[in-house]
Amino acid sequence: MLCCSFGRGLLRALPRHSLLPGDAQSPLSSSPSLRARRLVLAVCALALLLSVAACRQTEEATDTTPDAPKTGPGNAPEVVHLQQGWSNATRDQAQFASFGSRIVPYDWLLHLEQADNAAPFLTAAHMDELGFLSAPASEHNPDALPVGFAKDVDANGVAWAGLGCAACHTAEVRYKGKSIRIDGGSALINYSGLEFAIRDSVQATLAQPEKFSRFKKALLVETEAQLKADLQLRLDYFSERFAMNSTEVPYGRGRLDAFGQIFNVVTSEITHQPENRRSPDAPVSFPVLWGTPRMDLVQWNGSASNAAPGPLAQNVTTALAVYGAATVDGHSELPGYPSSVNFGNLGDIQKRNEALQAPKWPESILGKLDTQRVEQGRSLYAERCLSCHTLTGHTAPDAKISVALTPLDEVGTDPKMAMNFLRASAQSGPYQGRKLMVFGGAALGATEPSIKLVIHAAIGAIVRHPIAATLDVAEASHPSGKPDAAAIPRYYKGRPLDGVWSSAPYLHNGSVPNLQSLLLPPEQRPQTFYVGDREFDPVKVGVSTEQVPGATLFDTRLPGNSNAGHAFGVDLSADEKQALLEYLKSL
Repeated sequence: MLCCSFGRGLLRALPRHSLLPGDAQSPLSSSPSLRARRLVLAVCALALLLSVAACRQTEEATDTTPDAPKTGPGNAPEVVHLQQGWSNATRDQAQFASFGSRIVPYDWLLHLEQADNAAPFLTAAHMDELGFLSAPASEHNPDALPVGFAKDVDANGVAWAGLGCAACHTAEVRYKGKSIRIDGGSALINYSGLEFAIRDSVQATLAQPEKFSRFKKALLVETEAQLKADLQLRLDYFSERFAMNSTEVPYGRGRLDAFGQIFNVVTSEITHQPENRRSPDAPVSFPVLWGTPRMDLVQWNGSASNAAPGPLAQNVTTALAVYGAATVDGHSELPGYPSSVNFGNLGDIQKRNEALQAPKWPESILGKLDTQRVEQGRSLYAERCLSCHTLTGHTAPDAKISVALTPLDEVGTDPKMAMNFLRASAQSGPYQGRKLMVFGGAALGATEPSIKLVIHAAIGAIVRHPIAATLDVAEASHPSGKPDAAAIPRYYKGRPLDGVWSSAPYLHNGSVPNLQSLLLPPEQRPQTFYVGDREFDPVKVGVSTEQVPGATLFDTRLPGNSNAGHAFGVDLSADEKQALLEYLKSL
C-alpha cells in the first residue's frame, strides 16, 4: 500500500496509483449503441438489486445489548439501544459502511500517534474528546474503530479510512450510569477537530524522527523516502483543503456547513478552480434520519426534493464532500464522472433508513411521563405547533410526510444558511456546455448557481455506475433537476418532532441547548454554552452545558450562530410550558 504515490490529494492522485481510471477522452462521450447496451444491462442489474433487497429479512430489534462495550474512557456507562427497527446485525452494518470517504490510508489511521504524545491516535479517551463513540470489534468493524469510521478499498486494492453516515448520525445521551445510543440521531462529533487532529498527527510524524521511526516500523515499510513523500503529499492535500474550507466562526461539536463544503468540492476542488471557493460559514446541526425517506422535501431549508433520484444524488455529494474522490476530466468513452462513491452501500444505507424509527422516551431510564400533563400538552401542541410540525406517530412507518416550509421572516431564526444557499454561484469551468442532467436538460453556461453544478456532478457520478444508468429518464419527474435559484423561496423546514427529546441542541444551527430554553423569549435564552457533555437533563430536555474535556463553546453572538426567532409558545404560562415539554418527550 505505502509504495503508492499520493498525488495532490485523493482527487488528484497520480495515474500509476490513481483511484480512478484515466485517459484523455471526454467523460461524457458515448455512442448511441454503447448507451443502449448499457441501459439494457442497467435495467437487468437494477431488477436483480431490487429482487435481492426484497428478499432480505430483518431481525427483530432488541431493547438492550447486554454485551455492548463500555463507551468512552474509564468506567463508562452501560450502553442501551432502544427499539428503533434495527437489529444488532443491521446496526453493525450501518455504523461501519463506507460510502466512499477516503481521509488517510487505513493502516495509517491504525498506527498514527497523537500529535503531542506517543499514545495511539485512536485511544478511547482521544476519540471521546472529539465526540466519537467507542465500539467493539465486530464483523463489520474488525479493528474496533469508533462508530462511523469506515474502511474503503480503491480499485488498486489500497485500503483507506474515512467516515460513513453513522459518524454524523449516531447520538448518545447518558443518565444515571446508563448510556442511551440513538441510531440515526444528531451526533456531537467535532468534525473539524478530527480533521485538524489527523493533520497534526501526520505533520508530527513527518517532523519528529522518533515518532516517524515508530510509525515506519509499525507499517513494516522499508523505503523511508517513499513513506516521507507520501506523508508530505497527504499533508499538502490537507493544507489545500483546510484553506478552501476555512471560516472565521468555528463549527464546534455537532455541526457542519455541509452545503458550503459540498459547493467547494464540486465547484472548486475537483474543477481546479480556487476562485470558486466560498467560506462555508453557515454550520448547521446534523439532522436526525428517522422519517427522512418519507418526507417530500429534505435539508434544513427544504431545498431538495425527496423524489428519485434525489436521495441518491444527495448522498453522492455528501460522500464527495467527506473526503470522497471524483474527477470531471476526460477518462474514457464511458459517460459520467468516475468517483469513489460506493453505490452498493448507498443503496443499502437508504434501505436501512427506511426501516429506522424514532426513539421513544425510555421511561425505565429517564423516568415515567406524567400522563395528565401529556394530555394537556397534546392540546397545546395541536394549537401552537401542529401547523409546522406534523404528527406521524410511531405506528405509521410507511406514511408519507409533507413537511411545512416557513418563510425566514416569519420563523425569524438565523438566515445565514438559507441565504448562503440562495446566493452561491460559481464559474462552470469544465462543466460548461455539458447538459445539466448529463443525457438531457439545458447546457450549463459559463456561470451557474452552485446547486446546479452540484446536481450535475451528482448525476454524472450516478450514471457512471451501471445500475444507475437508467436515471436519465427521471429528469422530468425530479423537480431538483431543473433548479432556478431565483425561484427558490426563502424558507426553513419544519419536520415532525418524533424523538425530538434526543436531538439537542435545537434550531437548525444548534443555538439553543434544550427545549425548555426554546420556550423562552429569545433574549432570555443562553447567550453562550458548552457543547459536548452527554449527560441528559430530563427536566430541561437537553444535554448538560457544562465544560468537559473536548467540549466547545457556542457563542450566539457570532455570525450564523443567532438563537433568535422561533418565538412560538413563549407566551405560555409556566404550567403550560411544562405540559408542552411533557408531550414533546412522548413523541
